[in-house]
Amino acid sequence: MSAAAGLPTRHVVVGLRPGAWRLARDQVGYAERELWRSRVALVFTFVLPLVWLVLIGILAGNDAVDPVSGVRVMQYVTPTAAVIGMLFAAYPPVAFGLAQAREDGILKRLRGTPLPVWAYLAGRTTAAVLLAVAAVAVMLLVGVLAYEVQIVWRAAPAAVVTIALAALCFTMLGLAVGSLAPSASAAQSLALATALAATFISGLFTIGANLPGWLASLADVLPAKPLATALAAQFDPFASGEGWDAQALLVLAAWGAGGAVVAAWGLRRAPMAARTAAGAVSGRAGGRRAAASGAGAGGGRVRMLVDQARWATRASLRDMGVLFFAIAMPVGLYALFGSSMGQGATVHGVPFALFTACSMSAYGVGVIAFISNPEWVATARDGRVLKRLRGTPLAAWQYVAGRTAAVILIALVTTALVWAVGAALFGVRVNGPEGVVLSLLVLLLGTMTLAACGYALAALTSSRRAVASVGLGLLLPLSFFSDIFIVGSVPDWMATVGSVFPLRHFVHALADALDPAGLTIAWADLGAMALWLVAGSAIALRRFAWEPAAGAGPRSAGGGAAGPPATGWRPRSLLRRRRAARAAATGTGAAPGPDPRR
Repeated sequence: MSAAAGLPTRHVVVGLRPGAWRLARDQVGYAERELWRSRVALVFTFVLPLVWLVLIGILAGNDAVDPVSGVRVMQYVTPTAAVIGMLFAAYPPVAFGLAQAREDGILKRLRGTPLPVWAYLAGRTTAAVLLAVAAVAVMLLVGVLAYEVQIVWRAAPAAVVTIALAALCFTMLGLAVGSLAPSASAAQSLALATALAATFISGLFTIGANLPGWLASLADVLPAKPLATALAAQFDPFASGEGWDAQALLVLAAWGAGGAVVAAWGLRRAPMAARTAAGAVSGRAGGRRAAASGAGAGGGRVRMLVDQARWATRASLRDMGVLFFAIAMPVGLYALFGSSMGQGATVHGVPFALFTACSMSAYGVGVIAFISNPEWVATARDGRVLKRLRGTPLAAWQYVAGRTAAVILIALVTTALVWAVGAALFGVRVNGPEGVVLSLLVLLLGTMTLAACGYALAALTSSRRAVASVGLGLLLPLSFFSDIFIVGSVPDWMATVGSVFPLRHFVHALADALDPAGLTIAWADLGAMALWLVAGSAIALRRFAWEPAAGAGPRSAGGGAAGPPATGWRPRSLLRRRRAARAAATGTGAAPGPDPRR
């Protein structure tokens, strides 16, 4: 047909096949748009460092260190925020993107396309490096405009080289994790987990903390701390020289080269997505079989509720994200914070080790109840699993009760591990059996309150990604306002803002119940949590939709949404008005009858 049109076939082929470099350039643009559309990446890349920077500016102030030169305190803090943003911009997104591409078979199918694998990987890494540079630029812009941070121009070339090498190093580490992870979710969990662990170990979140000697030595060989040290020197107006830090550059280059070697080896391995998917399918099938068998036995409702709770707990404990963020991270942070604080320190009249145990227990409960559980529910809604419950023996209340029971069980596991570490390492003692019983009741109330808020979050958001992004965007700042990440030293206005939300009341009620000085029932804190429990439950009952919104669920073969938009629970008067309007528009004049969906 091309010859009939007067065009040689080879001209057509050459014109339709761009070169490898052009394909790599186009891949950069595609990957960059994908990163900017990822809410989770933007929360960790921009929101988290900015919140930390603003809070440190509030807590430490911005007084002049040298009145003559005008150098202020935030001159030495802003580079640390830039390191945090750079780490989360270039490391977890690359790991998740590569693992997702392997799991979906994209890398395998590249062999049949003009796009070389190296161009695909170069596009993703370049996009991540550009996002990291954007994070550094935003932090510096905020520092210059809001905190009068000065740019040390004589050290600018060294800072540019250090930032570029660090961004490349983090992307190589992301490729390494993405090539070795068995699934995309495992890659994302592992990358976020190690990034958060590195920030705490390297003293990025806890400036001035006295870490144990072995932990400080470990931080020196990780890439985050040498990078932060080098940037701090390059932004120090009183430092001499041009800011070159050969040791930091050597550490970054070594980690980057190691990540590249591991990634090259890992990409030769076949992905394990098939086994992961098969395990998930068998788990879901097991849950359905359990529900069906419970329906036919005596006491079927109770049996189905127990089976649903057991299945949800087992699925949660197999999730790497839950294992780290809801269990391992609170326990590890507690050991870190407890080791950095001297003996005899108190917070609000309570021993520091005991109060920190309460705060880390509450944080673990917040992760599982306010982020993970609503995300699972939203995932089931987006996949139309909740819609299909109408055709199964499992009732809606049994599904919700089973998921809530699983949340409570995992909260108990996290709390038990935290307190076991406190008793073993810091000699934490509580206020007798009465305090233990009261603390369990507080833990139950706090867990149910945060779970109700999580269900309300799932009801008010349209998709799983929105739930994860909004949940992270709310829980992380509230942790700074609620005596979790910053303990006992927040300004009065921050304490006032934190007292509006249930997390701070949860921490203080738990600490009062376990205070060895005497049993105290914090009625005000318990009342505040009860109000949030009622409010969250009311919002969830009123607004939750058991079907995904239009365009949020899986697509049908015709390209449209697989079913009508979600309706949720709506007032009867509104439903009647809408039916009357439809009847008037069609000319039937039929009177509104009962709603068939109820």
